Amino acid sequence: MAHPLPVAFADLQSLADRYALPTERERHAERLKGPFADLKALYDAVLPRLDAIHAHLKQHPWPALPPAEQTLLDLALALMEVSLAVESHGQPTVPHGFDHARFKVWF
Repeated sequence: MAHPLPVAFADLQSLADRYALPTERERHAERLKGPFADLKALYDAVLPRLDAIHAHLKQHPWPALPPAEQTLLDLALALMEVSLAVESHGQPTVPHGFDHARFKVWF
């Protein structure tokens, strides 16, 4: 379970518990698990709040964010991870793409 979100974003906690992961690799792996309806639910819930999330986060020094704000940032980054799947692919994986397990990403 993720750290609790700031009070203004508490309604997003169930999404944060699943998607607010600390690394890009973990967020990517969660995206690939799908199902697509869950990715769309994340997208639909977080995208309209992105301006408010940004306004809240810019009040805190980065990279030393308090735990609640780090969780909020990780949730916003999860939105970035699923956005291409929702907006373009219509599925968790890249259509007609190589199996993601064939690639090793070093970063």
